[in-house]
Amino acid sequence: MDVSSDMSELKRKTEWYIFYTAPRAEKVAQKELLIKGYDVFLPMTKTLRVWNNRQKKIIDQVLFPSYIFVNTQECQLYKICQTRKITTFIHCGGKPSKISRKCIEGIKRMINLDQELSVVPDFSKGETVEIISGPLAGYEGVLLEQQSKTKFGIRLNAINQTVFIDICRNMVKRKNAFAKAR
Repeated sequence: MDVSSDMSELKRKTEWYIFYTAPRAEKVAQKELLIKGYDVFLPMTKTLRVWNNRQKKIIDQVLFPSYIFVNTQECQLYKICQTRKITTFIHCGGKPSKISRKCIEGIKRMINLDQELSVVPDFSKGETVEIISGPLAGYEGVLLEQQSKTKFGIRLNAINQTVFIDICRNMVKRKNAFAKAR
């Protein structure tokens, strides 16, 4: 039995799991997990912050406060929970919550577009659409119109949040076109 083929097979069985961190400790948890060799994703965006003395500064802000994503195997979850500043993993019905690879990749692409991102907790409005052109082509999500802007969102059901980005309406098509006609 070849050891290298066993390791590559184990890597294919990994999933993206969601972990809950101590308040404002996401960066410390990320650093600790990276030192231990885990594949970690902490979505961050640049935000303009105005301080009390009217000083303005662009800072890195965590997109989903107190959440961090780790690409690992299910058998590693309890070991990861022993990491400093990691509180627990998110689970529902006794099973660990997972985020699809495509969803993680979509969020990474949204961040790389250098546009303003917004996160809306507990989002339920909007119709399901698919992006047909541009760097997010092929991704499904929800469409929302807010202050005369069209926004596209990727829904993270496990943490009950949706991340939005501005998009042109001609870049999307309805996913359930026939369902609306009924």
